[in-house]
Amino acid sequence: MGDKILFVDDEAPALDGYRRVLRHEFTIDTAASGEEGLAAIKATGPYAVVISDMRMPGMSGAEFLAHVRRKTPDSVRMLLTGHADLDAAIHAVNKGNIFRFLTKPCEKPVLVEAIRSGLQQYRTATAEKELVKKAKLISRSRDDWEAADLSPSGGFEGSAGLAGSAEARSYLEARVGTDPHCFVILVKLNLLPTVEERYGEQAGQSYIQATASFLTKAAHKEDWLFHWSRDVLMYVAHRQISAAAVRMEFSRLLLDNPQQLVDINGRQTMLAISTTIDLLPAARFSTVDELFSAFDAKLIGKI
Repeated sequence: MGDKILFVDDEAPALDGYRRVLRHEFTIDTAASGEEGLAAIKATGPYAVVISDMRMPGMSGAEFLAHVRRKTPDSVRMLLTGHADLDAAIHAVNKGNIFRFLTKPCEKPVLVEAIRSGLQQYRTATAEKELVKKAKLISRSRDDWEAADLSPSGGFEGSAGLAGSAEARSYLEARVGTDPHCFVILVKLNLLPTVEERYGEQAGQSYIQATASFLTKAAHKEDWLFHWSRDVLMYVAHRQISAAAVRMEFSRLLLDNPQQLVDINGRQTMLAISTTIDLLPAARFSTVDELFSAFDAKLIGKI
């Protein structure tokens, strides 16, 4: 009952019928014209699903839904039409303005199924936008990366059972500049210095291991996880998708704000896994050093 549905029809009995038939399943508002529908959207919108009759005086249903698309693009738009208007309805659907068209009279099961499909579409679209917004907050913070040593001299030896930077460099040398499906993800362990300061180095090692165990939940069999520097892990992912899609995958994983059990002085303590990530495709760079210079804090946000 949370997301609202707007019906627009110039016939009052039709609007009464929608309210009566659907009142137990959905939250319904109605409007008697396209102009009233736009006013309702401005006053009490946005609506998850907007359903309009095709034939109305003044503004047609297709014209009204085109306005809705511009004002609230996430709203799922549907068109009710009689058989005589089918060609116009199909044209509107093919132009991408309409999610679905329904023929009048529309039986309740068909209408309910269409609305539920529309609600799912709306929730998916809005959830993705919210995820992208949160992912931008998670993905890159210039202040977080300022303190990260991204070019450890002499080769950093990994801890907590992970290979270090020398192994990571060796693995990447054969892939930079050549493998279009290889993505390098740096994971900054934001809380590691605090854990080590409060509870000691051994607790820090346990924290790294807990984070590594959590990250491997997303691993494919060809992925690798390295300990690149003191508070930075390197995840090398192999995916046949875009860099944006890979970033989304890992942002989804990290947005769960996980908590893991960490061994602190012999006691199992629940601590949050707080991370900042950045990602670059290996194929874009000719050498490993060139790749990691691109992760430099001064360049983050321009990549």
